[in-house]
Amino acid sequence: MTHPNPGFQILLESAKQQDIPVLLPLVRQFYHHFGYPYHEAQKTDALMHFIQDESRGRLLIVKNNGNAIGYVLIAFCFSLEFDGVIAFVDELFIEPSSRQKRAGSQVLEQVEKLCGSLGMKAVRLESEADNSRATALYARTGYHDHKRRLMTKRFN
Repeated sequence: MTHPNPGFQILLESAKQQDIPVLLPLVRQFYHHFGYPYHEAQKTDALMHFIQDESRGRLLIVKNNGNAIGYVLIAFCFSLEFDGVIAFVDELFIEPSSRQKRAGSQVLEQVEKLCGSLGMKAVRLESEADNSRATALYARTGYHDHKRRLMTKRFN
């Protein structure tokens, strides 16, 4: 179990278009870590479109002492199951050197406060099946595995 690091204070900052050059190296690290296909021009375009419309969700830069150490993309959608708009943590990335210092817990706590203040009915997230550390963090912070499969069909 990790213990709080007094010199480690996480701040989430709303991303703006001028922040994309700061975000792209973090997004690239996330995609390379999981072996996902990464095309810089497509990610740049997607991030710019997402940032332009807050009704879609929020893109937040994770900072520690003013330095960008990660990001979290929260997408909004309607869920009849949860009786309204919910937040989906589509991507959450913390640089490896900043992990196991309660950064993830602090990010989730702040995401939950933000989503609650925006009237969200729930926060959902996903974890790679073999990412036991992330899954343990999510379980420790109150997230439940509903024993469902997230399935996707792409339209290209």
